[in-house]
Amino acid sequence: MRPKKSKEFIPEVAKETNLSKEATEAIISYYWQEVRKSLSSLKHSRVHLTNLGDFTIKHWKLDDKIEMLEKFEENNRQKGLQQMTARYKTAETLYDLRNLKKIMEEENQRAEFIKMHKRTAYESTRQRDQNMEEQEPDTGGDH
Repeated sequence: MRPKKSKEFIPEVAKETNLSKEATEAIISYYWQEVRKSLSSLKHSRVHLTNLGDFTIKHWKLDDKIEMLEKFEENNRQKGLQQMTARYKTAETLYDLRNLKKIMEEENQRAEFIKMHKRTAYESTRQRDQNMEEQEPDTGGDH
C-alpha cells in the first residue's frame, strides 16, 4: 500500500464533506499541527492517534535527558549571565521533563494497582470455584 500525500486526498475529503478545498486543507493542517505539538511537547507521556497507535516516551530516555539537561544547566550557571536565554529554556524543559516523569510514575502506580486488584479478584474467584468443586456428592438417600 502506497502512502498518500495530503494533496492527493484533500480533494476527495472536500468532496465527501461538502467543504471547500481551502477549508479542508486548513482543518487537516490544524489537526496535524496539533498532533506535532502533542508529540513534541512534554505534557503527555502517551499520545494516541487513531489508526496509527500509541506514541509513548521511554522512561530511560526521559532519565537520560533529565541528567543531560541538569549537567548543561550546571555548566551554564558557572559561565554566568551570557547565556541567560539558554538557561531559561533549559530550566523550562527540565521542569517539563521532571513533571512528565512524575506523571509517568503515577500512571505506573495506577497500572500496578489495577494489576494487583485483578490478580486478587482472580485468586478469590479461583478459590471460590475450587471450594465449590470440593463439595461431597449427594448419595440420593436419607441419612
